[in-house]
Amino acid sequence: MMINNTHVKRSALTLLCSITALPNMVLAAEYSVYGKAEVQIAKTDTGVMRYADEGTQIDAPFSRIGIKGQHTLNEYVSAVFKYEVQVKGFEHDDTNEPFAARNTYLGLKGAFGEIVVGRNDTRFKYSEGKLDNFNETQADIAQVIAGQDRLGDTITYTSSYWHNAQFSFTYAPKDDNKDNQAGFAATLIYGDRNLNNTPYYISLSHVDSLNNIKASRIAGVYKFEQLQLGALYQHSESIDGTKSGNGYVLSASYTLDKWVPKLQFAKDDSALRQESEATQWSTGLDYVFDKQTTAYLLYTDLDLEENADSSLALGLRYKF
Repeated sequence: MMINNTHVKRSALTLLCSITALPNMVLAAEYSVYGKAEVQIAKTDTGVMRYADEGTQIDAPFSRIGIKGQHTLNEYVSAVFKYEVQVKGFEHDDTNEPFAARNTYLGLKGAFGEIVVGRNDTRFKYSEGKLDNFNETQADIAQVIAGQDRLGDTITYTSSYWHNAQFSFTYAPKDDNKDNQAGFAATLIYGDRNLNNTPYYISLSHVDSLNNIKASRIAGVYKFEQLQLGALYQHSESIDGTKSGNGYVLSASYTLDKWVPKLQFAKDDSALRQESEATQWSTGLDYVFDKQTTAYLLYTDLDLEENADSSLALGLRYKF
């Protein structure tokens, strides 16, 4: 019996294409793979500050990969999900444990907004928006400002926008909260947090009994042509009442074609993030190749009552 090879190849190709397309047909899900690859060469004086070790180091600051998407259940509701991990395999010391948990959740989305369950940024952290010019580096405002937390076992609600306003809420049940009591964070935002639809936003936020703190803050960012300015004020105290104080952040950046010089000041006297009153000055220069790729140079100086540290870093960031 003679076999037509051309026919067999065409049939096999058709079958392969059908199998490949089957998951999308059955699941009817919209999803995307995303991430950030970042490498940084940093020279840090004493290693007192977080996110940087003493000496000259090659790091991969908060590099990550994730998958997110949604699945339409009916005309009113969709299932939404995100699974994201930090990738630490760039570095010599992290070959045995190259991954760490980041935002990972499952929930529902509709006209009512979005409600998800799992690990997520608290809505107190969410309130910072685009304030931090040195996000996810050793100059991050989390170096001195308390409440920049990502917690597991939480329920997060985020409303749809209504007249440029959005409300969001984090809740942690008592038995899942390390404070051994139910905790929450609530945030009200006016304006576009991402500065795409409006050149400004302002947020009011409060957190109670999440990660051992109780705090309130007001934050805002305004963008005028190439200039962007941000400010934050926060009052914080520990749950047991033994520590309390105020924190401040001022940030500024200016876009000159592909160059973006940046400056930031942060101060906090609550001793919740550092062992004493902390003051941090940071300056940097970004070169933006395109929306995905940025090279940067930064310098940051941290002053404590009995210690001090500084770090100079050169980095390359690629987002996909």
